[in-house]
Amino acid sequence: MVASRIKLSLIVAVMALFIVIAAYIYSLWSVDRKKQAEMPVEAVSMMMRDLLRFHEKRGGFPDDLQKLEGVIWERKNRLFSAENRALNHRNYYYFYTQISPHQFTLWAIPTGNSREDAPTWFLVVSPDICRRFKGAALPLEQIDGIEANPTLKKLGVFGLIEQPIINFKDQQKASEQFTKK
Repeated sequence: MVASRIKLSLIVAVMALFIVIAAYIYSLWSVDRKKQAEMPVEAVSMMMRDLLRFHEKRGGFPDDLQKLEGVIWERKNRLFSAENRALNHRNYYYFYTQISPHQFTLWAIPTGNSREDAPTWFLVVSPDICRRFKGAALPLEQIDGIEANPTLKKLGVFGLIEQPIINFKDQQKASEQFTKK
């Protein structure tokens, strides 16, 4: 009888140990998932791509981001703000402004609890080139001071540094040469 109690105690102890290990692994997994969900995911290049595709189809950039729905994006319930020129997506705030039918600016500003780990982007895009500026996450009090088309001095005040220019014409020529071979 004593031996069966000892066996039962050992079985219960092993089961309790497995439960503790499983609970610990689950807690690590859930903390990691929560941290990943809070991390800003930058999609500025995809936004630029979609706006350039809109320009190819319609001959000009849209007045606001909502015009992309049904033409480039499938229709969904997106929450646009600032007269349909701004969109929050995966802990990034995108602020779009059409400067002319053939030029736009785009701000990509990280938001959320882990915003300090992600960069701020500012783009000036035309069908031919893209000027990009990158810097640390803007302090929340500076976000109200962003302008649709700021001067280089203002971008410097925000701590944004110009990145290499993307020349779409050169990329197009290179891809045409590659396809001819």
